[in-house]
Amino acid sequence: MKLRNLLPLFFLSCIGCKNASQEEKQEKFDKTKWEIKNDIDDYPYRDKMLKDLMTIYKLPGVKMDSLINLVGPPDRSDSGYLFYRIAQERLGFFPLHTKTLVIKLTKDSTVSWAKIHQ
Repeated sequence: MKLRNLLPLFFLSCIGCKNASQEEKQEKFDKTKWEIKNDIDDYPYRDKMLKDLMTIYKLPGVKMDSLINLVGPPDRSDSGYLFYRIAQERLGFFPLHTKTLVIKLTKDSTVSWAKIHQ
């Protein structure tokens, strides 16, 4: 068998390994850890807990007061949207990539939807 025929198999096996290691990094949602912020304005645990938050806690339909009790105040809010920074990659002080949990509220302050923006 030629080497070029084996390369796709090698890449597929590497992708599988990466996905397995990412799953190991998941943690259960914990409000105390969620709110921990280090010196450079990053949240070291949010990305690990995001999947649990989004699947276990059904956010659509939740009142804003209950949401704030669950996840704390947002990092930013604007016109019926709440923004929670999940992770940010930087080069020095310059942000290269930001992952944000965006929550849209209805007029009666109920969660309409929650999405991840990258």
